Amino acid sequence: MLMLRPRPDSFHPPSTEHNTGSSSGFWVSSRSNNGAPLRRRQFIELGAGFALTALAAPSARARAKDRILIAGGGILGAAMAYHLSRRGAQVTLLEKTRPAAGATGKSFAWINATFSKQPRHYHLLNRLGVHAWRSLQDEIGAELPTRFGGTVEWYSNPARAEELRRMSRLQQEWGYAVRLIEGEEFSRLESTVNPGKPLVTAFSELEGSVDAGQAARVLLGRAEKAGAKIVYPCEVMGIEASPESAVLAKTSQGEFRGDILVLACGVGTPKLAALAGARVPLTPSPGLVVRTTPQASLVQRVLVTEDSHFRQQADGRLVLGDDFDPPHTEIHKLLESQPQDFPNPSFAELHGRRIRAQAARYLPAVASAPIESVSICWRPLPQDGFPVVGPASGNSPVYLAVTHSGVTLGPLLGELIAMELLDGVHVDLLEPYRPARFND
Repeated sequence: MLMLRPRPDSFHPPSTEHNTGSSSGFWVSSRSNNGAPLRRRQFIELGAGFALTALAAPSARARAKDRILIAGGGILGAAMAYHLSRRGAQVTLLEKTRPAAGATGKSFAWINATFSKQPRHYHLLNRLGVHAWRSLQDEIGAELPTRFGGTVEWYSNPARAEELRRMSRLQQEWGYAVRLIEGEEFSRLESTVNPGKPLVTAFSELEGSVDAGQAARVLLGRAEKAGAKIVYPCEVMGIEASPESAVLAKTSQGEFRGDILVLACGVGTPKLAALAGARVPLTPSPGLVVRTTPQASLVQRVLVTEDSHFRQQADGRLVLGDDFDPPHTEIHKLLESQPQDFPNPSFAELHGRRIRAQAARYLPAVASAPIESVSICWRPLPQDGFPVVGPASGNSPVYLAVTHSGVTLGPLLGELIAMELLDGVHVDLLEPYRPARFND
């Protein structure tokens, strides 16, 4: 029997210390009434239906609206358009340039609830996000470019190795499918990878990755078939809103009117949120991602270590990431001015060769793989590290949706936000992430 015992966690800003397994959140036993394991879709449906506890007041239900404007065509905007349009809402999505042009199309696109997802309420959100992707894959099928096989993470640095060991234990106490493995199992999982001499290696079984740009386009295509309008290039430049009347978005393609305007513009959210009187502080968070030309099958999973993380897409392209926090060296100083692209091809090539060489320490075959692209990905990282989801203020018809873990959380937040907008409910799981916390 699936047992869910909710006790709302109070919101805690991130700190250098992690929650222990003794703090209460949700205890989940993934067994059905007859003792059989629950299917993935059953888990996410039960999780969203009971554990997330959507709370509605009659007045809130009366305010539910179905003319929805969405500003932003990344994975989060696309997931919302998909879920809203399938439920019959009148959806118009306004994208500044083209779908998936920002962080979505440039990101490493790792679907995970891994060790940095702290404290427990945020781990749970991401954990359900992983299951939401699996559920979405069941719905859409092979058209959705996901790959599930887990994550293998290893470290030779003593401090990082000890932290990985400690966090693996904590996540096991939370019921997450992670375990420490030895060299023989590593070789069985990824025979082409040479990990060196790691002090500790962890395997997180449920995780995966996705070609996020293509996934966003697939979801938008499905949304269009359900009646949504996708408009681009279309930049939102002004907002007129009041709780008593429709919201008006003034754009480069004219005016659009709706009952609700959702801002899902990634790093562009703070500027538009300010027009609605909301403060959404972001911390600059650049990432460099290299994509090779399609290669023969080399790796099946997401691989993470000290100075590199890499994976392979279903189309054969290898996706290579820098260390998650790039070093403060001369070569990185350009990023301080927050450019959208490199100043010239030679500078991009320099970064590409460096990142490829880091990955080749572990995956020798990548050393000769031609580099197809090198991207600067500006990730929308809220100041306290957690998502910002909910009305800009009070009964405002402007709704905010911005998160650092947009790829992992996109399908889940798309479904939960559709519930809030169309059913007039307040989803309990989203309470720690309301915009009002930045107005104190």
